[in-house]
Amino acid sequence: MAKRGYFNSLRGKITNRALILGIVPIALMGLLSYNSLSGLIEEVDEGLDNSRSEMLDQVVGANLSATSRRIVQQLDGFMLERIADVVTWASAPNVVEAARNAAGFHRSRDFPTMSIDEVEALFEDQKSLGLFTATDRYLSGQIESSLHFGEVFITDENGYNVALTNPTSDFVQSDEDWWVDAMDRGIAVGQVEFDSSAGIWSIDISVRIDDNQTNRRLGVMKAVLGVSLIQEVSDVRAKEIASGAVTVATEDGLLLAETATSHDTDRIMTPAGNLSGSSNDSVQNALSGGDSGFNIGDTEVLGYARSAGVELYGEVVEGFDGFNWIVLVQQPTEIALAPIENLNEVQQKLAESRKNTLLVVGIATALIALVAFIIATTLSSSIINPLSELQQAAERVARGDTSQSVSINSNDEIEDLAKIFDRMRNSVAILISRYKKMQESRR
Repeated sequence: MAKRGYFNSLRGKITNRALILGIVPIALMGLLSYNSLSGLIEEVDEGLDNSRSEMLDQVVGANLSATSRRIVQQLDGFMLERIADVVTWASAPNVVEAARNAAGFHRSRDFPTMSIDEVEALFEDQKSLGLFTATDRYLSGQIESSLHFGEVFITDENGYNVALTNPTSDFVQSDEDWWVDAMDRGIAVGQVEFDSSAGIWSIDISVRIDDNQTNRRLGVMKAVLGVSLIQEVSDVRAKEIASGAVTVATEDGLLLAETATSHDTDRIMTPAGNLSGSSNDSVQNALSGGDSGFNIGDTEVLGYARSAGVELYGEVVEGFDGFNWIVLVQQPTEIALAPIENLNEVQQKLAESRKNTLLVVGIATALIALVAFIIATTLSSSIINPLSELQQAAERVARGDTSQSVSINSNDEIEDLAKIFDRMRNSVAILISRYKKMQESRR
């Protein structure tokens, strides 16, 4: 009889079915587990993305925008207080008295009849007559107690210096715009400029000195307010935000404060630090944005707000539109999202679990396949070997050889089949023997 191929043989069929029965269930379980984990990971990824977006928009961005507005409100309030300080100083009795009396002294020297250049020539070194030392001391005391003012001085009705804390550049101030504006409107506030006599970047606050009894305009007080106050407020606010930075700039983009560089003097009010040339998209969006808001970049979140305009300052200083400063509050995105970093770890662990699931399923499948193969081979051998012996015995009988008995001790149906086959072999042997005797007797 022709030998069967492996897959058509009983041994192959038993082995293949055993492998299928062993591998298919574990493979299906692994596939279901993998798909379940993949679905869970997708949900977690989507949830984390939504959480990041919502946290950046509703928490971080809103918080930084609110912080920038608080800084703006603090700066505006501080500036209004300083303007009020100068108004108070300008109405002090000794200041009013000095301005009133100085006009008489200056007229007695015929200053009003001279040209400005002629008067300046008389005060090339000394910038006042030095007649009002008590007022000088009063002004110096205000400077020392206020901390942020660089200098204060007053003039009479003609613009001549009366009392001062530091020597000024000129003795005659009547040709200065701030002096003219203060005399006309009562108060004049300038923008940030470098004051050469005080040696600081500052804001001029000029207040007219009036005689409340006669309503006569007696002169002008000018106070030079340094921008250091802006930097101090920025430093305090920056510390309230983890890894935060606060920047304050003019409407032209020139820096007034920059905590990230500790207010580097090479960048403050210089082209090197001008924000209008920044390559940061968030900064550019803030410069061109509205009164307040926030921008979310790839690496940082930026909140911004602008200082008040005429709606606030116009009530105090006629015709003054405000300072138009912009405050930027920045925080790295990774720091802002730190509270949900634990969720990122969960996400990573789920991804690792998915990989581990594939690995475990692969190893389990291989082991089960090996075990199934060994079991199938052993099982098939216990079946095939006796059957092969019976097959060989049947072939011998078919050839007329009934001499060899069949003995199989498998303690199962195959052993029963072998016994039946052996009885059949004996019966065939007897029939053959009788047949041969009958043939011989006929001869």
